[in-house]
Amino acid sequence: MKRIFKLLTNRIVITALSIIFQMIIGFSLLFYFDEVFKYYILAWHALAVICSVGVINTSMNSAYKITWLIVLLGVPVVGVTLFIFLYGRLFTWLRKKRMLSITQSLENEACKTSNITLPRRLKRQSDYITRYAHSAPLKNTRARYFPSGENFFSALLEDIKAAQSRIYMEYFIIKDGYMWGEIKKALIEKAQKGLDIRIIFDDMGSVEQISKSEMRRLKKQGIKIITFNPFVPVLSTVTNNRDHRKLCIIDSKIAYCGGVNLADEYININARFGHWKDCAIALYGEAAYTNELFFLTLWEYITKEKIRNEKPSFELIDQGIYQPYTDSPMDSEPLGENIYINIISNAKKYVYISTPYLIIGDEMIRAITNAAKCGVDVRIVVPHIPDKKTVNQITKSHYLRLISAGVKIYEYKNGFNHSKIVISDDEIATIGSVNFDFRSFYLSFENGVVIYDSPVISDIYNDYSAMMQESIPITKQMCKASLPKRIIRAMLAAIASFF
Repeated sequence: MKRIFKLLTNRIVITALSIIFQMIIGFSLLFYFDEVFKYYILAWHALAVICSVGVINTSMNSAYKITWLIVLLGVPVVGVTLFIFLYGRLFTWLRKKRMLSITQSLENEACKTSNITLPRRLKRQSDYITRYAHSAPLKNTRARYFPSGENFFSALLEDIKAAQSRIYMEYFIIKDGYMWGEIKKALIEKAQKGLDIRIIFDDMGSVEQISKSEMRRLKKQGIKIITFNPFVPVLSTVTNNRDHRKLCIIDSKIAYCGGVNLADEYININARFGHWKDCAIALYGEAAYTNELFFLTLWEYITKEKIRNEKPSFELIDQGIYQPYTDSPMDSEPLGENIYINIISNAKKYVYISTPYLIIGDEMIRAITNAAKCGVDVRIVVPHIPDKKTVNQITKSHYLRLISAGVKIYEYKNGFNHSKIVISDDEIATIGSVNFDFRSFYLSFENGVVIYDSPVISDIYNDYSAMMQESIPITKQMCKASLPKRIIRAMLAAIASFF
């Protein structure tokens, strides 16, 4: 009885049931009026055609277009209704305008830097990021790569304990357990000493983990903590946009980013899917301050509180060039996807990819297969043990087409591979929160860093090589699937482009 009561009072269950109920009521009314007023059918079809013309003339991914056209023209009542709620970037014009205004005022400072000369093949990528992410390439930075969540956690906790003035944290998932417990203890200690501690967490990613009472306790301890996009039981146009970024900035001089959230599975205490393979990077120097500006942009958007910290002086370091970036669903630029496509398309010898999911459209598939057809050594490592079995079926649906073009696909056999890496030709790499899927490319707030001609690239390469030694090569024979399974995978891929 207690389990049933707990289930029925679970916030996720209540929200899901509420949204389903709203949709049932809405569609019931629509179909009722269809029966009462037959001419409404023509109106719905006319609206569906208008919406379809709009879809065709947008810059959205072709997979989105096809899916929308099928739904709009096949089931006009359902399609038009969903279109109103889910189409586009899901943010109102006013919200978008305010976010862009904050972004330009804060992040323009991230473009102020001395001229940095890059080879032409790398400069095109760098110029693109500067133009659309408002973030310039930087020197005076050194980096440390972490091939596991355990390494990341140890270093992060040490740097938090050594902080002198401020700690800013932004994570998709913060979950009760040993990892968050140790970090929370260190943060409270620093807050009581007068440091400025601020935390942003995504409400859907951390749902049922950080309660309002827990937030009140943290605030009493001196920690400023806020929720991104509160998850409410209402069919809303903004629910689908989440803060998937992973950032920790310390004293404006150290910044951590990558794929690791603050939960025990990321440090292999709670091994639900075998060994959890992940990675992260720490930036020491000027690139850390740019990440702080990214954090303050979102903080100001949520709270309307303007914060400006003086830029510290940095020692002159020549250990490569670093270009942090963020990607937002509020604009029409799929920055994360294009950064990946640019690296893949400009590869000469090799391009190695690591991703937990492979839910991609024709643009990305063409970039990957064309590189392989041109003789580039293209390799992709995905999980052998998935965290979401239905999503993994979509990943597998792309295997045959990619392998047939010469792409080498591997599955990390020890467990779940959550690392997000692209590395090419020993001269460029990127690491961050961006998955190879529609959600990361089009719906979520993301972040990462592109690295040019840095010694840390060899560390990333060595980790990737070690991961391949622990992975299973996928052959064409292994890609064979029954007709029902292929149909299911195709249907799942179509649905995935919505969510």
